[in-house]
Amino acid sequence: MASVAEVRALPVRTVAGLMTGTSMDGLDVGLCRIWPGEHLEVTLLHFETVPFPDELRRRIAVERETEIAGIARLHIELGHFFAGALGDVLDRHPLPLDLIGCHGQTVYHEHGVTTLQLGDPSPLALRFGCPVISDFRIADVAAGGSGAPLVPYVDHRLLARRGEALLAVNIGGIANLTALPAGGGAIDAILGMDCGPGNMILDRLVERYTGEAWHADYDGQLARQGEVNPSLLGDLRAHPFFAEPPPKSTGREQFGEGFVEMLLRRYRPNSDQGWCDLLATVTDLTAFGIHDTYERFVRAQCPVRSVMVSGGGARNPEIMRRLQERFAPLPVESSDAYGLPVDAKEAIAFAVLASDRIDRRPANVPSVTGAVRRVLLGKITEA
Repeated sequence: MASVAEVRALPVRTVAGLMTGTSMDGLDVGLCRIWPGEHLEVTLLHFETVPFPDELRRRIAVERETEIAGIARLHIELGHFFAGALGDVLDRHPLPLDLIGCHGQTVYHEHGVTTLQLGDPSPLALRFGCPVISDFRIADVAAGGSGAPLVPYVDHRLLARRGEALLAVNIGGIANLTALPAGGGAIDAILGMDCGPGNMILDRLVERYTGEAWHADYDGQLARQGEVNPSLLGDLRAHPFFAEPPPKSTGREQFGEGFVEMLLRRYRPNSDQGWCDLLATVTDLTAFGIHDTYERFVRAQCPVRSVMVSGGGARNPEIMRRLQERFAPLPVESSDAYGLPVDAKEAIAFAVLASDRIDRRPANVPSVTGAVRRVLLGKITEA
């Protein structure tokens, strides 16, 4: 059983980063070797995504609107699922863990008011005998922030030393960005914010169209067959979130099932081509939100020379193509080219956040979240 003090004394740590996003597609597990300190170094040893069982995935969506008993049961059930999934990964790739960082499943996020991630850390601590850091967001909310996005801190830790004027974009259920100035800059000089929907609307529409046979537009093949509806895109671009000044964060409450229901009431496709046109339009909305956020709120303060994209959206050639068109002549590349595997970046991020919490490094960025000061992120659970 490793204690916090023992982990803090280690010159090298083996850390598991666990991440489940707003897309609710599964648990990302990143097994990392971390050399802590001012000049952080991280090596990804193994990454995989463990899919949610269908019934658990359904309950995550349903329990968001249910009574407290259902939420409480889901909290412990998710904790046991996380422990079991990590155990299965370690059976295939044996490593002794020093530390676990577990983001948990976001079931509610209200900008500047509250945020809730489920997944009790106790089963992880008991099973693996090492400290678990969880519930990363709420300390920033207590300090007057929004608790999101948190990845800009990690972007600065991992990428600022390159000295590039870089826009780091992550496209999960929600899209967010970090702008790093040339020369790296101090952490309080970086800009970061949510941009709007990433894959969230697109995934839900694909499930509706295919009767849940598909959970995503794999390789963008459906959107590729459609054409953007300019009138509908104009209506979607008028959503008030896009014009809100930073600090800004969003989630399923703005762009989840309620948004999809509204969209289908106003534009219900009556043919395969109609569905493809709708998916093409929503795909373009994701690219618009990212580019528009940069143009409105970032470019004047921190112009960049290149764009790096991670997350599931980087695997969608249609999203990438539309980003390349909007950002031209700036190069738009996947994070693979920067040594950060596209799918693993957020799992790596929460391994880093866990390691820095052990070292008592404040990990929020007030210029991003709106907090009144920097604070320690994450609660520590020990067996």
